Parts: sequence; structure tokens; C-alpha cells
Amino acid sequence: MNSILKRALNKISDHQILIYIAFVSVFLHYIITSAVIIVLGAYLLFKKDSAQKIFSFSGKGFYIAFTVYSLLVALYHKNYIGAICACAFFLIIAISYYTRSVITEKTFEGCLDICCFAAIPLAVGAVIEKMLLFPTDTSTQLTPLSWFIGSEYRCSLWFFNPNYFCSLLAAIIIICAFKVTSHKKGVAIYYICAAFAAGAMYLGGSLFAIVEVFVGLCILLVLKRKHLMLAMFLLAVGISIVMIFFLPNILPRLSESTHTTDLRVIIWDEAMGFIKENPLFGKGFLTFYHEHLADPLNIYKTTHAHNFALESLLSFGVIGSVLILLLVWSYFRKVTECKELLRTNCATTLILTLSAAVLIHMTTDMTPIWMQTALLYMLIFGGLGIDEKALNKRILACAQNKGKSDKIFENKSSPEKE
Repeated sequence: MNSILKRALNKISDHQILIYIAFVSVFLHYIITSAVIIVLGAYLLFKKDSAQKIFSFSGKGFYIAFTVYSLLVALYHKNYIGAICACAFFLIIAISYYTRSVITEKTFEGCLDICCFAAIPLAVGAVIEKMLLFPTDTSTQLTPLSWFIGSEYRCSLWFFNPNYFCSLLAAIIIICAFKVTSHKKGVAIYYICAAFAAGAMYLGGSLFAIVEVFVGLCILLVLKRKHLMLAMFLLAVGISIVMIFFLPNILPRLSESTHTTDLRVIIWDEAMGFIKENPLFGKGFLTFYHEHLADPLNIYKTTHAHNFALESLLSFGVIGSVLILLLVWSYFRKVTECKELLRTNCATTLILTLSAAVLIHMTTDMTPIWMQTALLYMLIFGGLGIDEKALNKRILACAQNKGKSDKIFENKSSPEKE
């Protein structure tokens, strides 16, 4: 047994081990995730060969500039939480760049499997949490169904907030769908994992996570050209909508949607007021939270502006927002290049799908701002390195073939010696 384990470990490189550790840490307690980000990020930055890999990409200038900018702005306004977030951002992107430089297709597939299988313990944990903490009224009879669909308690496990928890579960469902559409055999396990994730997400009670999943699956099936699966999925969604219309108790939080929307409008209105105070520079990460801490009379405290455009302008101003856009542009320019020039790709389709789904969710909630969600997204975005390597090999092969063709053409066109 020890020899088998030793042989298995010998086949795994140090690069792979570090990436696996990062992926696993996403689904553990956020304190563990934070520790992994700090230790792993610092290790990669201080190690010469890995630091060279991290700072080898075209967007490194925007990455460094934005980190320094957000850190200095936060410190100037005594937004110390924002300064810590700037450092965390720097470490998470460093881990993502490192992943991008060393990841292989086999490692990426294994890491995605970790994400899928994580749904099972997370779902079990959510059920246990609700059993332990669900408030019950002893004067009324509680049936198993009413317990399951009750909205009084939203599960979050060790992810700090139910919305962060549900965002991770939404990503798991999208990854499971990606696995199903990418493989012809052995896909039953991914359907099972997706079902566990969906059940846990239901207990988390995030309505917009459902929208995130819907958008993500539609885009994935379109990109994969799975038209029959898309039609079946839309039919299932239509049937579900009809069921919810006649049985609204299936989604009890729908009755709270008006109240939730009103709170969002209040937050957005406050955020726009804060933006006017410092439109050019902002005050660093989590400016909304920083401003609320300074106001002891504010009752409803939240950490962010619940909208990616407002959050960016509020926290980083126009200048910082431009730096973010340039950083995002430098990355997605390469994503689109790989998508257009490669017939088959390992990660690009998943990256585009997940990006669109998360962007939709970010119109009402900034779930990527949390360390566990941020690390997961950035690790998956690091999978781009697989397609970049494949594209570089293709370009090199084309260049070599062109060189051979030109040489043959020159030999044929040159006059023969008598």
C-alpha cells in the first residue's frame, strides 16, 4: 500500500501538488483558505523561478500598477481593510498567473473533478447545518417538506455568507455541465454531483445564483453546440417556471424578492452618493464598508455596493477602474484568441462560460470579492495556460511547415545546373 502511494506521489510534480492544494483550500474553512493564499502566494513570489513565471505575462504591468494604486489609495484614506484586500488581490492573481504558467490538461481535469466531488460533502454539511440551526416552532407540526423548503434559515457552512456559498455551488454546477459536455463516458457521476450542488444551493437560498446557473448553462451549451441538450434544458426550465407559478412555496424567498430589491436600491443610491465624494481615485477595496463603519447611525451595514460598476467606481474611482479594465482586457484578449484559433480547447470554453455567469450575478451582488470565490475563479482562469501552450505549438508547427514549403518552392523555382 505504501509503495503504491509512493509511486502515485512520484508521478505528481511539485507544480501539480501546489495547484491541487490551492483548489482543495477553496472548499475548506475560509481561515484555511486565507492561510493558503498567504503562504502559497508568498512562497511563489519569493521563489525565483516561480516569480519569473508569474511576471512573464503581458498584463503584468496593469496587475502591478493596480495593486500599488489600490494599496496606496486605501492607506491614504485609512481604509486598512481595503489595504489588506489589495495585498490579498496581489497574492491571488500571483497564484493564478503561476497556475497559468505550469498547469497541464491532466492536472486541470483533476482539479475540476475536485470541484465536482466537493459538492457531496458540502450538501451533506448544509443539511446538517440546517438540522442543527433551523429555528422551529414547537406549537406547529413540521413536516420534512416544510423543513426543507423553509426560508427562515439560509445555510452558509464555513463560507461566511449564504451568497458566497451559493456562488461556489453555482460554479460547481457549471463545471459539472462542462464535464458532461466534454466527455462521452462516465458522466453519470457529474450529474449526481450537480444534483448535490443544486440541493445545497437551494438550502443556501440565493435566487440570483439560480439565474447565474441558468445563464452559465445556456452559454455553455451554445458554445459547445449542444443544441438538443439546450432545447431539453430550456424545456425543463419552462416546466419549472410553471410549477413555481402554481406552487410558489417551492421557492419561498420569492416572496422576499421585493424587500431584497428595495434594499439593493437603497445600497445603490448610497453608493452613488459616495462616488460623488471621490470620483477620480476612490478609497480602496471595500470603500462602501469603510464608509459605513465611519457612520455609527447606519443600521444596515454591508460590505460592498452590490453592483460591479458601482463597486469599481466607488472603490477605485475612474483611474483605478481604467486599470482594472486594462487588466481584464489583456487577459480576455488572449482568451478570445485561443477560442478563435483552436478547434478544440481545454479551458477557454469554461472560462468564457463562468465569466458570463459571474458577470450576471455581479449586477446585484459582488460575490467574487470573497477570498474563496475569488481564488476558485482565478484558479480556473489560470487554466488558460493549457490552451495558450496548445496555440503556441500550433503556431510554431505552422511556421515550420511554411518554412519547409518556402524551401521546396525555392528549390523548384531555381534554375538547374547543367
